[in-house]
Amino acid sequence: MSIQVLDGICADIFAALFFIVVADLTKGTGHYGFALGVLSTCWSLGAAMSHIVAALIVDSAGFDAAFLFLCGIALIAFLLYWIAMPETGPAKLISTLTTSMQDA
Repeated sequence: MSIQVLDGICADIFAALFFIVVADLTKGTGHYGFALGVLSTCWSLGAAMSHIVAALIVDSAGFDAAFLFLCGIALIAFLLYWIAMPETGPAKLISTLTTSMQDA
């Protein structure tokens, strides 16, 4: 039960941050609705396809292979986000945070 509660809390935080990130990236462009629609579609397709792909892998290679495959996809997504996501925060705040993290 506690794992399900934690999963729900994390999913809610992720969902709230999704809208904030899209708003931040599209600020001043007038394309918030379009970007939100495209990204929500991608998010939904990914959620639906992961079950299908995992089921196919489980049938052919077992649960461990499916878990490792989906972990690899998540790692690729994380690395892509880390490398390609532009920083949109104020430069002064970023330099302050960077300096305080280096001092710690």
